[in-house]
Amino acid sequence: MGDERDFRVKVERDGRWFSEYGEVTHPGVKRYFQRILDCDESGYFLDDGKVRVGVDVTSYVFWVEALRKREWRGKPWIWLVINDGTEEPLDPATVRILGDNSVECRIKGGKFPAKFTLSSYWQFVENVVERDGRFFLKIGEELYPLEGGDG
Repeated sequence: MGDERDFRVKVERDGRWFSEYGEVTHPGVKRYFQRILDCDESGYFLDDGKVRVGVDVTSYVFWVEALRKREWRGKPWIWLVINDGTEEPLDPATVRILGDNSVECRIKGGKFPAKFTLSSYWQFVENVVERDGRFFLKIGEELYPLEGGDG
């Protein structure tokens, strides 16, 4: 493991990043931080292979900015546009409806939670159907049950 520093980076509830020098506003630096972000049982940290810096995360680091419909594995699918500039297929099994009716899912192989922005939330809702009082995410002809979570 790399050198452990005693200063920390913080991600505020509104998604703003701060270092010991103040707010991180440069989009390229934020994306770099997101790319080298990792987590384990001790929490979040930045690890570039040489230095490991703890990160205090009060809410979400990743946000789903938009949804795109395109094929995946030969079937119609929903792709997530993430705020770090990446896209990945949605894993319906990781979708949670939170107590305030907002939506989150797991990304990056299930490692991190990502919250849907308001615009992606409305795109998501367009794919929700109700059957016998239960709600499902409809992707192509498949229905995936939606469950609530704590939040």
